[in-house]
Amino acid sequence: MARVSQVIVLVEDERQQRLIRRLLRLLRYRDHDLRFEPIPNGQGSGEAWVRERYSGAVATYRERAARAETSLVVVIDADTEDARHRTRQLADRLVGEGLPPCANEERIVHLVPKRNIETWILNLNGQPVDEERDFRHAHGVDDLIDSAAQVLFEWTRPNAEIPQHCVPSLQAAIPEIRRLEYRT
Repeated sequence: MARVSQVIVLVEDERQQRLIRRLLRLLRYRDHDLRFEPIPNGQGSGEAWVRERYSGAVATYRERAARAETSLVVVIDADTEDARHRTRQLADRLVGEGLPPCANEERIVHLVPKRNIETWILNLNGQPVDEERDFRHAHGVDDLIDSAAQVLFEWTRPNAEIPQHCVPSLQAAIPEIRRLEYRT
């Protein structure tokens, strides 16, 4: 697989952006390889923001991927829904916009934390969490993002043993993240 020259990233908020930026750096992407779409200004629903912009991001990815190795990373919280429901919503959005569904060979990565990204950040730092409670306002989460990215990177290494405390939505994300592997 050729080296990806650009990773387009669509996320809901600053915490997701910081975690993904740090993870991509650990995967040996450089800052100029990364194109972060704007994040909402705190008004309204972050997941609705991502859903509204998803079709455009996929279209941009496909246009660029036709001439250069490109990846698209989409992070959207499942909130109180099932993670598969959120993924179906994104797929339905494409159909509604007249775009073909995502193909397996496309480097489009969907990361869907169940309840929210704070659940993953705390879980990656070894804290006991469940995917039903809202940890958005947990104390000290911002200070744990870099270490969470490091652990997530380690869990995505070939033959890594995933601890039993890993929540299901994070376990489902690991194969997706492996699709971003930087190969020279």
